[in-house]
Amino acid sequence: MSYLERSVENKKIVWLKETNRYMLVEIPAYDVICMKDKGLSPEAIPGRISEIYDLPLDEAQRFVNEVIKIVNQSSEGNSKVPGTGAYESPEYVPVRFYSKRNYQINGLIYAVEYETAQLEHLIHPKFAHLERNINIEADHFYQLFYTGDRSVLRVNGVTVGQWPPGEEHYLSGKFSMELVNRMYGKTESDWMGVFHASAISHENKSILFLGDSGSGKSTICAVLMAHGFQLLADDFVPVDGATGAACYFPAAVSVKKNALAPLIGLFPQLCSAAEFNFPAMDKTVRYLPPTADNLARYSCKALVFVRYQKKSGCKLEKMSMDTAFQQIVPDSWISPMEENATRFLDWFLELPCYRLTYSNNSRMVASIEKIFRNDL
Repeated sequence: MSYLERSVENKKIVWLKETNRYMLVEIPAYDVICMKDKGLSPEAIPGRISEIYDLPLDEAQRFVNEVIKIVNQSSEGNSKVPGTGAYESPEYVPVRFYSKRNYQINGLIYAVEYETAQLEHLIHPKFAHLERNINIEADHFYQLFYTGDRSVLRVNGVTVGQWPPGEEHYLSGKFSMELVNRMYGKTESDWMGVFHASAISHENKSILFLGDSGSGKSTICAVLMAHGFQLLADDFVPVDGATGAACYFPAAVSVKKNALAPLIGLFPQLCSAAEFNFPAMDKTVRYLPPTADNLARYSCKALVFVRYQKKSGCKLEKMSMDTAFQQIVPDSWISPMEENATRFLDWFLELPCYRLTYSNNSRMVASIEKIFRNDL
């Protein structure tokens, strides 16, 4: 077992290299992990813990057993993104596809063939604003199809993943990763991570908005767009490993039904926008295209954890780093490479974290402006 550690709020963040897993632990548990990593026998560790913390030996034994059990459980997990591990490349490629779409991003053409309407529905709506009716050779060529009951993604003739029924959301995530790699000329190892967040930029800085699905991340970004901020990404925020900068991703903002009424006044085009239903995710959305299409990237100013709550007005407060860490990791893809894990830990610990509870849009905008101005 090899690991990285950082101190936060009188606790330790521990990254386990073998499985790319993060743990937030109290100092005594961290001591057990250190002793185990240094090769101290399981029989000897309880005695050391008993001595250091003045505990009865049987109590120290129970504590050590529990810590080692948790570490072993973490080690048993699969840190690979489903569909990207070892598999046989499917020999079958459909002769006929349901549709072919050409998308233009920063001057490059991405041709995407969908075998079925279902696969098109999974990807196309959030990129429809990028579609171009052109008949020229594409710079990159994507194919989405089924072989048996598994969904498959091929990029430039190479199979990059396949997924069993019920895991099509991994196909969508892999498609986005393959897209962003080619947009920026990178590979997965160049990214520190990709965050289930939304991001806006202002004056060469960015803010990431995080929270559970339905918390209001996309709505905040849409409101801020109407007030002159630039959307960097919605729901998929790639962060560069070398610089820690949040990077532009061209998907449209997804506007859920309950957010439609307050946003129509700001974006009248939402009235006539097509509506898309995603039963697997239990949501119906319309899409709002971003205002920019360049490969912008900006250093991160803060992490803001969002919660929309009726009649709450607007409350912005500092958030403890340990609580923020426990919320940011589970929904994120963080590179398994040690140098990127190191960068992620340092990047996170340098950023202020806030909790924003809001219902009043004008006060919310003023609060975000204060973060950018360092006026808190």
